[in-house]
Amino acid sequence: MTNIPPGPEQVAFFATGGLAGLSVLPIELYSTLAAQTRPASLLPFLRSHALIQVPRAGFRFWTFDIARNQLNAIQPSRRSQLRTTLTGGLSGFCGGLAEVTYQSLAFQRRLPALSALANQSCKLFFCFGTYTGLSTRLSEELPPRPFWRFWLMGSVAGGVGSGIVGAVEGARGRTLLRATGKGALSIGTVIAVQVTSCAQVLRPRSLDS
Repeated sequence: MTNIPPGPEQVAFFATGGLAGLSVLPIELYSTLAAQTRPASLLPFLRSHALIQVPRAGFRFWTFDIARNQLNAIQPSRRSQLRTTLTGGLSGFCGGLAEVTYQSLAFQRRLPALSALANQSCKLFFCFGTYTGLSTRLSEELPPRPFWRFWLMGSVAGGVGSGIVGAVEGARGRTLLRATGKGALSIGTVIAVQVTSCAQVLRPRSLDS
């Protein structure tokens, strides 16, 4: 591969991706408790989230950054809104493949099921593609400001991706509405936290260079 991001950038994307995974803990906790008919111990949930979801989000954004750099290296002089949106979507697709593969190999000791790969990678294709299209079209600076406006863009993207994949899988009515709402909350938060924190981490480095 060519145009590999420098080491500090890769570390920043992985670390801030993990931070973003941690930031949705309250959303995931509420969703888990709401689905249960009786109270359950929080310790297994917290352990699972810390060991699986946090590094999983790190792998997602680390792979996203590598894929984005590779795609941007292909005919870099030819840029358009459609190409920028597709680059974001395809990079998200790669991130989805990476995070599902990580979880399956690390905790189940086997290759992931094709259905799991297709579900997450397609969801992130629509989520990251929608976010990239919105942020580059509606904002003159990246990451967009103020934060609430940025979060709304990510939430719209999360709702779009979750809604499309949920509908394709057969979800309807309240089930589809819940999946769309949860996707909007969680993915919007993940995108906003990761991009904002990563920009803060990399900004001093870019100013010094």
